[in-house]
Amino acid sequence: MDDDYGQMFGGEDFMGDIGLEDEAILDYDDGDDNLDLGSDEEEEIESFVGDRDYDEKTPEPTISKQEQLRMIHLRSHLNQLTEKVKHHQYLTEKTREEQKQCRNRMSQLETERDQVFKEIQGAESDKNTSALYRLRARHERVCQELENEHKLEKMIADRLEQEEYELAKVEVERGKFLLAEDDLIKQEQQLAKEKTDMALQRLRKEEMKAKRAIRQHAKRQKDYQTALEDQKRRQQMTVDDAERSHAKHSKFLNQTMEKMQKRHEEENARYKENMRKKMEMLLKLKGDITANRENLKALHARDQAANKEAKQREEEERQRILQEGGNPDEILLIRKRIEEFERQKTEFENEKRQKQATIMDKILVEEDRLKKRKKQQPHLWTDPKSDKSKIVGPQKKKPLKIFRELTDSSIFDEIMKENTYIINGPEEQTTQRDGQEPGKTDTAREDRKISPLPVDSSDSSDAEFEEEEKVNLAVPEFEGLWDQHKPYKVPKDTESTLKLPNGSKMEKEILEKVLDKHRQGIVVKQVAAGREFQGCPFYSKPDVIHFKDFEVGKTYKKKVTLTNVSYTVNYCKYINITEMLKDFIEIQFDPPGQMSAGLTCEMMVTFKPMINEDLFGEVKFLSQTGPFAIPLQCTTKKCDLSTDTCRIDFGTTVIGETLKRTFTLTNKGALGTKFEFFKVTGQKERTVTTAATSLGGLTTADTIRAFSPDSTSVVAKKDVTNSLEKTDEKKAAEDADKASMGGVGTSDEQNGTQAAGEGLSMAGDGDQGEEEQPLQDSPDLAVSEMEDYGTLDGMKVGLVATGELGPFSSTKLEIIWQPHIPGRVDTEFLITFSDPLSDSISIQAIANAIDVPVWVERQTVDLKICMYDRLYQDTIIVNNRATTALRLKFEVCKELKNHLELLPKTGYIQAQSNFSAQMKFLPRKSLFEEAGKYFDKETGVLEAPMIIRVADQTQPVPFTVQAVLTTSDMEFDTTDIDFGCCTIYESTKAKIKLTNKSILPQEFGFVGHPEFVEVQPNDGFGTLLPLETIDLEVIFSPKKAKDYKFELNCKSLINREFKIQCKGVGVHPPLEMSHQVIHFSATSLYDVSTAYFHVINSHTSTNEFTHPVPRIGKGEIAPVGPTSFEFVVPEGSPLTISPSVGTIEPGKKCPIWVRFAPELNELDIKKEAVRMATKALEAQAEKEFEEKLKREREEADQALDEQKAVGKGKGKDAKSPTKGKGKSSPAPSLTVSGPRPISPPTLETITKDSPAYAAAKASLLRQYRGSFRTVTIPCYVASGKCGNPGELPYSVHNTLYLEVHCPVVKPTLVVISDNGKSTLDYGEVSLGQNIIKSVTIQNISNKTVELTSSILNTGGPFLMLNALRVLPPDGTHTILISYTPEKGEVFHEVLEIKTGHTSLHITLTGKGVSPMIQINMPMQDGVLDMGAVLAGEYLERTFKLLNSSSLSIDYCIKMDSLSLERHNIAQAVPAFIQANKTTKLSVGTQNNNGQNVFDLVPAEGRVPPGSSIDLTVTFAPDHPSDHYSDGVRIELFGKEETHNFMIKGMAKPRIMFVHGMDERTPDIESLAEETPAPTEDEDGKLLPTPILFTLRSIAKENDFIPASRDLFVGCVRTMAVSQKKNGEFQFDNVQLITQKGFNIEPQKGMVEAGGLKPVTFTWTPPAGHDPNTPVEASVMLTLKGDVTEQIKVMLRAFVVSD
Repeated sequence: MDDDYGQMFGGEDFMGDIGLEDEAILDYDDGDDNLDLGSDEEEEIESFVGDRDYDEKTPEPTISKQEQLRMIHLRSHLNQLTEKVKHHQYLTEKTREEQKQCRNRMSQLETERDQVFKEIQGAESDKNTSALYRLRARHERVCQELENEHKLEKMIADRLEQEEYELAKVEVERGKFLLAEDDLIKQEQQLAKEKTDMALQRLRKEEMKAKRAIRQHAKRQKDYQTALEDQKRRQQMTVDDAERSHAKHSKFLNQTMEKMQKRHEEENARYKENMRKKMEMLLKLKGDITANRENLKALHARDQAANKEAKQREEEERQRILQEGGNPDEILLIRKRIEEFERQKTEFENEKRQKQATIMDKILVEEDRLKKRKKQQPHLWTDPKSDKSKIVGPQKKKPLKIFRELTDSSIFDEIMKENTYIINGPEEQTTQRDGQEPGKTDTAREDRKISPLPVDSSDSSDAEFEEEEKVNLAVPEFEGLWDQHKPYKVPKDTESTLKLPNGSKMEKEILEKVLDKHRQGIVVKQVAAGREFQGCPFYSKPDVIHFKDFEVGKTYKKKVTLTNVSYTVNYCKYINITEMLKDFIEIQFDPPGQMSAGLTCEMMVTFKPMINEDLFGEVKFLSQTGPFAIPLQCTTKKCDLSTDTCRIDFGTTVIGETLKRTFTLTNKGALGTKFEFFKVTGQKERTVTTAATSLGGLTTADTIRAFSPDSTSVVAKKDVTNSLEKTDEKKAAEDADKASMGGVGTSDEQNGTQAAGEGLSMAGDGDQGEEEQPLQDSPDLAVSEMEDYGTLDGMKVGLVATGELGPFSSTKLEIIWQPHIPGRVDTEFLITFSDPLSDSISIQAIANAIDVPVWVERQTVDLKICMYDRLYQDTIIVNNRATTALRLKFEVCKELKNHLELLPKTGYIQAQSNFSAQMKFLPRKSLFEEAGKYFDKETGVLEAPMIIRVADQTQPVPFTVQAVLTTSDMEFDTTDIDFGCCTIYESTKAKIKLTNKSILPQEFGFVGHPEFVEVQPNDGFGTLLPLETIDLEVIFSPKKAKDYKFELNCKSLINREFKIQCKGVGVHPPLEMSHQVIHFSATSLYDVSTAYFHVINSHTSTNEFTHPVPRIGKGEIAPVGPTSFEFVVPEGSPLTISPSVGTIEPGKKCPIWVRFAPELNELDIKKEAVRMATKALEAQAEKEFEEKLKREREEADQALDEQKAVGKGKGKDAKSPTKGKGKSSPAPSLTVSGPRPISPPTLETITKDSPAYAAAKASLLRQYRGSFRTVTIPCYVASGKCGNPGELPYSVHNTLYLEVHCPVVKPTLVVISDNGKSTLDYGEVSLGQNIIKSVTIQNISNKTVELTSSILNTGGPFLMLNALRVLPPDGTHTILISYTPEKGEVFHEVLEIKTGHTSLHITLTGKGVSPMIQINMPMQDGVLDMGAVLAGEYLERTFKLLNSSSLSIDYCIKMDSLSLERHNIAQAVPAFIQANKTTKLSVGTQNNNGQNVFDLVPAEGRVPPGSSIDLTVTFAPDHPSDHYSDGVRIELFGKEETHNFMIKGMAKPRIMFVHGMDERTPDIESLAEETPAPTEDEDGKLLPTPILFTLRSIAKENDFIPASRDLFVGCVRTMAVSQKKNGEFQFDNVQLITQKGFNIEPQKGMVEAGGLKPVTFTWTPPAGHDPNTPVEASVMLTLKGDVTEQIKVMLRAFVVSD
């Protein structure tokens, strides 16, 4: 850079002549219009230095910035012209050299041509033909070259001419600037001199600063020594105070130490005692532990012996079962499970009892509570004893007294039925209410003895029922929820006995006698041939009336033939049929009368079934020999199921072979059923329940199927069935007993027992449902229902497992035996049926499996997860347990032959040895289609069977190869990336997604990418989880301006490559920034941080071969010249850039300042304000509600007190009407329902000036937790100068970006005064006025901070009055700041309160207003002429004092005549004595009486802004004089003087006067007494008063300019009424002065009172007048007013020159 400047100004010689450093010669690196000569402080020092006269010479004018730029451009132009001259000189010399070489070449060719021509002539003479042809060809070639050289010489001559012309033109152009270059050199020397002077000035400033720093350092050292001495003195004082305090308190300290020592000794004694007790306790514990250890050893030995004995017994039991041919594992497992079940059952019972006890405790507690509540509030419950007396019972029936003899049994039966119903009615209702079964109720009713009196419905039964309902917790709340369907049961056929209801003992005896007599008359013994007939007298055909397989709804008839088989004649009579068959059976029998032996009769039996149940009974007949009966049976359709065998033996089978056995299942019954054939051994528990069937309603068969253990045999199931039947009978008997007791006294335990009785279990208990889950969860034999049942022992059911078996049909079932494990197998199968009455059929299958000699160690070769196109190997180990060698052949299924290989394919395995085969698995993409059924395309699982064939063995050895195949692909979401245009100072980021298509994790890495590309995170390396997709960032950072095309290569760990095509354009912008990223320090809210950087225009040349040039890719090069930029800050960001728009010349740079001022979001503040306002309104509403509620409660209490007072006043006998009812009078109801609704403010109503906004802002400041934000600011660049902001014709590709990191923290200090505003606005203040305002700050941090502040401008109007101090947490401090403007301008300063890390900026602003007072009075040259007034009178004039400023003004009017300095000023030389008469005193003649001549009222006051007040000026002279005057000064705010003027006036003795003549006496009166001149003559007439009036005519070359002057005649306005108001004047003897050239106009006239009349005197020098001789004349002026007065006007005229 320095070399460039040197060349610019004439090279190194010129720079050496100057003799200064290069950097101090030309410093054009300034961004401002003026040279940067230093800061404000340097300017102050410069002004101080400038006061001293270092150079007495007049300084030369400095060179301006524009002139410097012109010099730069001129020097650049001159250098270019010089370069052009040198260039053309070089080209000219080079062309001349080429011309010279060309001419030399031509002379050589001409010489060679002549020589060849001579040789040709010689060859022709010699007739050498061969040489002749050669020489002729050479001659032609030389001639051709010579001709070419002539053409070239011509071209070089033309070019030389052109170059010489260009050189001459450039030299002429260079000559035009010779004079300008001389001036430029002088200016450059002057500029260098200015730089030198500037360096000297800076050196002086630095010296002064150094001296000042030395003085300050000495001062600080002195202060430090003083502070150190003070500190030592204070320390000594502190030591003295401490010694005195120690001597004073030593005795108290000794007492305290004695007490503490005593207490310490007591604590040590207690500690030793506690330690002794602990040691004794530990020793005792040690002994106990030793004793317990011996006991535990004994117990452990006993347990080991017991376990050993148990194992021995178990082994003996196992041996015994093996000897019996059973399966010991199965039987022992069943026993263990039964024992486990019993243990769990016991635990459940105990737990149930505990829970029942807990429930009973809760019930008792609740009953106690109810009893207490009944005692406290008896009116809430009804008294059953009191209500019992109100209940009217039914009318009691009287017992029967008389019995009549009954001959008809049917009538007697009907009477007995009616009586029984009447007697047992209430009990039957109670029984039905308790939910008992009808059959059980009948049984209980039969067992009871008939009471002689009918049972009535009394209160006691109701009370007992109530008590029962209270105790019985198992009764459902709603009917029907717990009801269980009870199938219809046929009542038992009981003996029909006649019972007399309500009969006495005698009546019953009479009844029995009657019946015996009746029976004796009917039955007669039959005796024939001396033998008595015994047995049934009639034989029926069929023997049993059997209606088989009936259906409900149909009618069946059957004829029965009765044959008399007695010895003699007999007869038969149909008596009746079994009671329960009367509804379904109809008997048609006509009694045949007497029948001889052997005769027959017929009877028709009709059966109409109405229920689907078996019915059994008999048809009763009465014969002569006695009664007999024919059995009657009605049976429903049933299944008769059986199998042809119950045991299947498969014999001995080799593992791998498959055998099948079938057996036949036959149904001989008329009812079809569904069957299920399943395996029991090794089967998972099967639970058969439906939505319509509960545990209590299962049939026996379903119960066995539902709750049978895994290996329970059929015998065990039958035992379970029997136990269940016994349990049902026991429960039925218990229910009958409960019914006989009337259902009273039912408790929870009974209900629990009943519930348990309804359940089913193996041991007959009802808790099987609870214990079902642990059995199902047993892991030993639990097998999934989807698995094959034969996987455990090889036995499984065939294809037919379930089906429907019709009536009188059969089906074949199959059992398959396919062993996989050697050994004996005994398996049980079970056939169950849907018919509940059909028992299950058990089938036992036995077999024996033996193993093959060759076996594989791993039946399944799991290759885990494999990738396509990758080789995987494993070893297959084959073992031979045989005693001979065997030949093996490995076979691979044809679907996998292209992918899997077993080597060797054939081999021999030695006896009792093993053989290793190598498996190679290389899955290819075609496996997806070729594997077929062995490959699951959805999951990618490969399960391929492999076979090892053994010679002389039919069963091959199979094994399975398993693998999960997955791809090794990784996929990008895009195939190419276009980064677009990116500058060389920035980076462009593109996001891509990389997906792992494999189910294995894959490591990847981006390798081989160019240096201008970066992949993140982890530099492009990482691991992809299965099927994972990650986001990657490709960062493109071009280093130069060009077009980039490259590949991004991603490699996996298995060396697979995945590529992405990338392209981008590198852009070299015309400008560059010194910093691309700005990191601000942590800035608190409402604080300000600043930083700066430079925007540099380094583009000075378009030569792309010497340095990089600005361009977009390979586009056009940006032009050299001024380049503009514009920063566009995003909206809402707390950043400000200054300047944001500018233009930079080539080779220059511009400083850019970035200001970071974080603030809270206005919307957040408004939301917080709304929230706080809403909370405050809710609190206020709640408070009002509580107050109102309190008032209403007080009013209610007062009303109750008044009611009580009224009640007491009625007397003691008065009773409250509500007392008998047990109710109290209702309290007055409260009318307040809740807090009133509130209407919170909206966001629009919150303004920045409102207190709510300030409170919300303060709340958010205290709650702020900090934030971090990154802002990217674009800088648009365009060539040329910038225009209006926002209209820069930029190119987007040349855009620069500035990244700013903005951390924000919570402020340490906040302003709490003036609603948190940090701006002190003093408003408009008059100049010189002092106003003091305060601002209060608070420390909201949790640390103590030390406050410091910035220094305010010492020459400014602001001043901080009090000092800062250390501020604790939540501490406050008030700062007083005064404002005293001295200039009429706007003042703005920022006071920075610092705490070390954060700062609080307080903005101080105010406007100094110069008071603008306007006085609208007729003044001339600052003089107010009050005119003339008669002596002794006064004159008043009023004018306005107007305040045209924007603030109120306090004014004060001061008169010079009242000033204390008046006499000092009067001591000066009077003006009439001085030659120049420049001094003029404002105070003139004053009154002799001591009063002011002039007075202004009001003399002080305040003028509001924009208004005016009236000022009255009074002129009151006490004696005649023409020199009354006084000075008036108007001061504002007691300091500043804004207006001063003079008031003058004249006092006349008469109303007519003359004014404007020459003064004859001084304007200052003498205080001495003067003898008055006589004004009257001896005759008493007034003497004329002489006045002098001078006229001056100006002489020209040959002529005179007439002189003209006015004389004023005035008339005083007097206050006397009698005086004449107007006056007249007249000039006498005017003709005498006319001859001398004088003229008067007007010569007479009238003057109004208070007016002046001008009279013009004109003098024109007459012809032949001598200019050196003055002309004098006089004229008499008569004034007529209150008196007539004559004035002698003496005229004097003379000629003067210009």
